[in-house]
Amino acid sequence: MTSPVTSPANRAAQRTAVVGAYGAGKTTLIRAVGAATGIPSAHGRPMRDPVGSVPKPLEEATAPELVQLVVRRLTERVLAEAALPGAFLSDGSLLHEWVYATVRLAVGLHPDEDVPYEAVRAAEGPYHEVLDHLGREIVHRALAGYDTFVHLPVEFPLGDPVPPISEHFRALSDRLLLDTLAGAGVTVHTVTGSPDERLAALTALTTA
Repeated sequence: MTSPVTSPANRAAQRTAVVGAYGAGKTTLIRAVGAATGIPSAHGRPMRDPVGSVPKPLEEATAPELVQLVVRRLTERVLAEAALPGAFLSDGSLLHEWVYATVRLAVGLHPDEDVPYEAVRAAEGPYHEVLDHLGREIVHRALAGYDTFVHLPVEFPLGDPVPPISEHFRALSDRLLLDTLAGAGVTVHTVTGSPDERLAALTALTTA
């Protein structure tokens, strides 16, 4: 039986989640598609300034503050997307901040290349357990909230003068994202290539 999340007949609703690791080009591509098609987009705010705390760099956020930020950003995304009752493009999706926090609490922002993916899945502790259960609710909401998932793989290195995360962090978070969607039975459309090729591919998916 075809999943209602990925069937071609339902793609016309165009509630499209564009997912991928930090720096994969999601925002740039979404803005280009929006300019070409008129489809509005929902963008999450940066993960910073924990509620109830003195503003600080995200790198200094504690485990409780990270969990709090995931909930805060999730709420903001749900409200932003609910304000777009028709077609829209989601920059990162409801899963975005949860993936970041899960990988960060498990292996840190700059894990060595030899840190295995299993270290992310096997991490233990009260905050990991909280994030695991929160992730189940987030996946449930994502399945109900999007008709199509489009993935942008990591195709080029970060251009930040001081990268906030390592390339291995990007690889681990990308794998967690895709494994989570696969485990939920979601078909993910991958978009690669030059900016023009990505624009053409995503435009075709959102206007089919």
